[in-house]
Amino acid sequence: MKTEPYAFIDLAKLGRTDWWTTVLTLLVIAFISILSTLSVLAFTGWSVYITHFNAAAQAKGLLFSGGTFAGVLGLWIACRFILRRPFRSLISVDLTFSVRRCLFGAALFLPVNLMALAAITLYASARDGAWMLPFGHFRVPDGSQIFVATAAIVAFPFLAFAEELFFRGWLTQLLRQYVRIRFVVVAIVALAFAVYHTQYDFHMKAVLFATSFGLSALSLRDQRLELAVGAHTMLNICVAFELLCFRGTWHPQTSAPVTTCDWVILVLLKGILPFTLMYLFLQKTNGWTRLRLATNVATVRPARISAN
Repeated sequence: MKTEPYAFIDLAKLGRTDWWTTVLTLLVIAFISILSTLSVLAFTGWSVYITHFNAAAQAKGLLFSGGTFAGVLGLWIACRFILRRPFRSLISVDLTFSVRRCLFGAALFLPVNLMALAAITLYASARDGAWMLPFGHFRVPDGSQIFVATAAIVAFPFLAFAEELFFRGWLTQLLRQYVRIRFVVVAIVALAFAVYHTQYDFHMKAVLFATSFGLSALSLRDQRLELAVGAHTMLNICVAFELLCFRGTWHPQTSAPVTTCDWVILVLLKGILPFTLMYLFLQKTNGWTRLRLATNVATVRPARISAN
């Protein structure tokens, strides 16, 4: 049997790559999103939902359901019955998933992110000529805020996995079938990732655009998603802690006009620096996954035949 090696970005070739399989995959994700909403309403009641129904908001929710639990289930169903490829080919080149690798990514991202936050503090202090915290004054949160933050932190690993699976897994591998230049693929994914987070303004979307480049660099270099999942999870935890504990009145000098240069520096320090440090550390210590950098068709073809 003829075999052909594939890198992680090319693993879509293990299954069907026709345009209609992409359409069906998105329809499955949308259907599961609708089904999950109906299931929740069956227990909570329809009155509040109907009173506050917004067609535009519902349509937007369907369009952006890929990076949710519905997206994970939809991709699993699509891989099983439509794409005819192993679901874990969206995760790694050796078709495995490592929780330890996720934890390693989270543990490694924490110190480099703290370094980036320290760099932002130094820049803000130098800019205004006085020592300051650009995040606001520290404030002890109350019990209800701690409870909400704890619940969110518990959910972060699953949400990060869902987003990484959709953007750095399925979407990256899909675009690779039509765009041969990796940088262009990563840039399109970064744009989609920034647009997906509708709760942020343009400037924060620029930070997310840069962050997506870092997450893609980790997943493509490591040939798997777990490092990116761990880093993404820890990034969300750090943001939650910042919102929880630094919601007081901002330093008076931060009212100075913010220039375009300030936003560019923020993108460099917050969106690029942590992943650059993380990448360099892994490169220096040879911390990348040691495995076969390709999956053979023969390795997964028996599973595909049995699925027919």
